[in-house]
Amino acid sequence: MVARVSARMETGASISREVREPSVCSRASSGADTADMEERDNSGSQLVKAGSLSSLGNRSESMASVYSQGEGRYGTVTVRGEVEFGFIYSFGSGSLDISIKQCRDLAAVDTKRNRSDPYVKVYLLPDRSKAGKRKTKVKKHTLNPMFEEILKFVMPLGEVERRTMWISVWHSDMFGRNDFLGEVMMAMSGQVFDDPSSKWYSLQDRTEPPEDESVIHSKGDIIVALKYVPGETNGARKSSRKRGTLMILIKEAKNLPVPKGTTLPDPYCKCYLLPVQPSRGKQKTGICRRTTSPRWEQTLVWDDLSMEDVVERSLELAVWDHDRLGKPQDFLGGARFNLGTGRHMGRSVPWMDGQGKEVSLWQQMLDRPNFWVEGCVGLRPVLEAKLQDK
Repeated sequence: MVARVSARMETGASISREVREPSVCSRASSGADTADMEERDNSGSQLVKAGSLSSLGNRSESMASVYSQGEGRYGTVTVRGEVEFGFIYSFGSGSLDISIKQCRDLAAVDTKRNRSDPYVKVYLLPDRSKAGKRKTKVKKHTLNPMFEEILKFVMPLGEVERRTMWISVWHSDMFGRNDFLGEVMMAMSGQVFDDPSSKWYSLQDRTEPPEDESVIHSKGDIIVALKYVPGETNGARKSSRKRGTLMILIKEAKNLPVPKGTTLPDPYCKCYLLPVQPSRGKQKTGICRRTTSPRWEQTLVWDDLSMEDVVERSLELAVWDHDRLGKPQDFLGGARFNLGTGRHMGRSVPWMDGQGKEVSLWQQMLDRPNFWVEGCVGLRPVLEAKLQDK
């Protein structure tokens, strides 16, 4: 990018001309230059240009995003045309291989020259994370691009069959927002995975409005059961009452993301009862190997807790990808079970931030001591720092 800009600084007229012309005309850069442009998360919400995150494409979406209202441009052109693709499940590599062949008769973003700079992007919903994205290279100045690329998603066939393939075609604009050219949605359940032949599919207009970030950045779901067992009174003296026990049964997770640059993750869970006490730190489950749908069926226990204690505490669960080579481990998602008051013993704390099903499940546990309460909770993409009271 730096070299390209400096080359254009040679003449003011050249720069002026490029600014005035449509973006299709001003991007006469090489594939090597454009390979360095990619999007990344900035403060968890905005997408900015950064180093490449994918080896599949050599161009970015610049600052456009299909997920972000106001950043991706929808409706700038009338959707038309078709995309040809096929897919097969490779048992040898354990991957869904999607062959993106070509498009034809696409809408022209540069109407004066009747051309666009198209590329194809693929997700397997509900994973809409950056790690779950695959895309082709950009083809310059054409409405009938030939791609002939294979995009791979490494996951078990059973997991593929629970997904929905989302193929969208975009016009790449380096200096502005990318333009939506059409999409195809295909439920993978019931599909034939041993026929690699490709077919033509008509591109459709946007089938759903951009969603809020809690859905966009979903990290999958986890199924847990909670139970609080109150203590028992021994004899007539109140002081002899034994304090209770908090239990969480971590059953399974579904649709976990695959970390960028890896194969299937080796997920496990860490749990903390906040605020953490030195004598009782984190507890962990076992590790499930090479799966995005791990099944643990493991119970973690905290003793010596009164009902009043539990009301003021927060149970944090974080799913991690275990790395046996000593590298930094990838965070796959998390949840916090508490009453969502934002306060602990009258003080404002960031970890009493339960929401939705996290709060309702915790409340049900408090309302029904001695009984298991079970629920499926969406995993958060980020858990704020566990700041402690002093």
